[in-house]
Amino acid sequence: MVEQRKQARGWHEYFAGFRANCESVPRLAAGLVQVILDDQRRIPYLLVWRWLDRDPIEEALRVSPWMGPFAGVELKRQNGSAQVVRVVRRRLPRNGGTSVLFICEFCSVPCRYLYGWSVVTEKVVRSEWKCRSCADLRYRSEGTYLRMRRLGGLPRTPPWDPWISSRPLGVR
Repeated sequence: MVEQRKQARGWHEYFAGFRANCESVPRLAAGLVQVILDDQRRIPYLLVWRWLDRDPIEEALRVSPWMGPFAGVELKRQNGSAQVVRVVRRRLPRNGGTSVLFICEFCSVPCRYLYGWSVVTEKVVRSEWKCRSCADLRYRSEGTYLRMRRLGGLPRTPPWDPWISSRPLGVR
């Protein structure tokens, strides 16, 4: 059974209060990490997030395969903080393929995305990489008035995915 969070409700029981949309936060995809883990060279990759592909760089992360007792990746930010995230490979139902999922460090639940910022007292701040529910993020479409949904809802913001590089700047 899934536990429902208590939320502030306004007029007609719609969501009221501070909300942070997961589409507006840097996210790290497990599919991208699968490419890094499957690379035979075992080298670190640089990931860069720029809001709507414009300068300045909002987040930068060095991702490298973890050489430890479990499968995982090491995530290093430009400020020197590091975090090791476990990954698990799950079999897909057709043709013998596999998919990589992260194990959230805070709730131990497998997930496809980790988010680098989270909500702390009605403010979005940089944090350790967490799943959407541990970071207290919502989808933009949550709580949208049903009549708006029939008309197509609000315009969707594309998710904030990174640019990727396997070599440092200036190296050819």
